[in-house]
Amino acid sequence: MAIAATESSFDVALWFVEKARQEDGYLQAQKLQRLLWLAQGQYARAYHGRKLMPTVFIADEFGPLEPNVYRAFELGRPEIPDVRLPVEVEDFLIRIWGRFGHHATEHLNTMVRGHTVFQDALDKGVGEEITFEKIAEYFQTEIANRDTSEVRAADGRVWKKWSPRKVK
Repeated sequence: MAIAATESSFDVALWFVEKARQEDGYLQAQKLQRLLWLAQGQYARAYHGRKLMPTVFIADEFGPLEPNVYRAFELGRPEIPDVRLPVEVEDFLIRIWGRFGHHATEHLNTMVRGHTVFQDALDKGVGEEITFEKIAEYFQTEIANRDTSEVRAADGRVWKKWSPRKVK
C-alpha cells in the first residue's frame, strides 16, 4: 500500500476549518467528520485506492467518526500549525468542498449513514473500526457506479448529461 498523500488527518481537518472560515462560516464538528470521510473515500476512488490521510474511522450513531480529530477539535480549533498541502491534495479538497461543503450537516449525515460500508460496521456495534480497505472498495465500486450518470457544478448542482435527440 502506498503512503498517504498527507502526513496527518489534522492537516486535512484544518484545511476544511480554514476554508469554512474564509467563507465566513463555522464548520460544525459533525460536518467536519462527514467531509473527512467523504474526502478519504473519494480520494481512494480518484487515485486508485491511495489514502488521502493516515487515519482511522469508527462507526458512530450519527455516522463515521475519526476519533482523534473529534477529540482534538471538541473544544474548538486546536493549536496546531497549518501545513501547506501538496497542490494535488489542495486541488482535490477544493473539489470536495465544492461538491459537499454547501450541504447542511444533517444532509451529509443522512448521505453517509446510507453507505453500506458504514452500516455494516454499525451493525457490529458503535465503535467498530471501518478499515481503509473496506472504505476504498466501497467508494471504488458502489459510489463509482452510482456517480457515472451525473456531472456536478462547483456549487453542488447536478447536471444531467445532454445528448441530442434523433431527428425524424
